Amino acid sequence: MSYIVKPAAARHLSALPEIERAATSVFSRDDLPSAGQLQLVSDEEFARAQANDRLWVAVDGQDNPVGFLLAEMLDNTLHITEMDVHPDHARRGLGVTLLRHVLLEAEHRGQTAVTLTTFSHLPWNAPFYGRNGFAELRPDDCGPELRARLANEAERGLNNRVAMRRQVRRVERTRHWGDA
Repeated sequence: MSYIVKPAAARHLSALPEIERAATSVFSRDDLPSAGQLQLVSDEEFARAQANDRLWVAVDGQDNPVGFLLAEMLDNTLHITEMDVHPDHARRGLGVTLLRHVLLEAEHRGQTAVTLTTFSHLPWNAPFYGRNGFAELRPDDCGPELRARLANEAERGLNNRVAMRRQVRRVERTRHWGDA
């Protein structure tokens, strides 16, 4: 099966909560609070993210979403708020593809880095991001908004969390033939 990553359209939004719920099933109760305590992304937040060009989907050949990446700005840096792939489509490179897509987006938006928070002890979290160029940040290296995000996650019962950052090269607009 082939997949592509693209900006989310309004027609994709209704599928995203199910992808998010299914993706949480791979975590133990020690890592994620019970479903009643876990705050999932609201329909309104998905809609705002889609309208503000900070939501991308991985879709199958029929344009059905099977994964997504939601971003926001924290400390003037593009921050990956959440990235999920439906378990039925896992281990096919979709996480890496979504990640590479947002790194290119960051470059084209003039960002110098991308940040995220993740679990430090799960192989498909911090080690995955580490293999893809992200480095763990010490608390003193985090901006105030990123430190607040980590504190909020701890208050919500999420343990073993770390912040990570990957530098991206800034793309300068080059002159093209015919430019004045």
